[in-house]
Parts: sequence; structure tokens; C-alpha cells
Amino acid sequence: HRLWISLFVSYAETEYCNGNFENVRNTVNSIIAHAKSFSDKIPAYKTLCRCVGSAKLNSFEAAQIGLDALGQLGEYFSLKSSFVSSLAEIFKTKLLLMGKNVDIIMSK
Repeated sequence: HRLWISLFVSYAETEYCNGNFENVRNTVNSIIAHAKSFSDKIPAYKTLCRCVGSAKLNSFEAAQIGLDALGQLGEYFSLKSSFVSSLAEIFKTKLLLMGKNVDIIMSK
């Protein structure tokens, strides 16, 4: 299963590099649908955020994808809060997660 995830993430990244953004979305959706754990989804979300966020007009959508992924981990952010308070919360979460192993976090 790990090999399958790794191959599909690599394929999505290759499609991103080639500018085939629709293929990236389809591949990421497949990875997410077949993932056995949230840690299997993380590289797919990362690739999708990079793909969607590469167009300046879609940076909001990329942020929304990242916030949705954090919500699956129990970290919720309101889009109605101010930009400064949201940025502060994201920075605080980043500091809390810095240096942590994703597999250890997911096993708790």
C-alpha cells in the first residue's frame, strides 16, 4: 500500500510539473479515497496545495485545502476571523508541530 501511495504521489507531482492540473486533482482524489490513514493523505494534500496555489488567483483555494486537512486533525480555523489572528493561529500550530513525526502524531 505504501508503494502505491508513493507512486501515485510521484505521478501527481509529475503531472503538476507538466502543468496537467486536472490530472493532479484526479490523482489526489484517488489517493485520498484509497488512503488507509491520514498520514497517507498528507503528501497528496501537499501536492494539491502546491498545484492550486501556483496560480495567484487560487491561493485562497489552496489555503482552504490546507485548512480542511488541518480540520481533519482537529485543528479548526475560522475563515471569518481577521487575517492577523488567523496568521497567528497558523504560526502557533506550525511551532507546535515543528520537528514532530507525523506518524507519531497520528498514532495518538
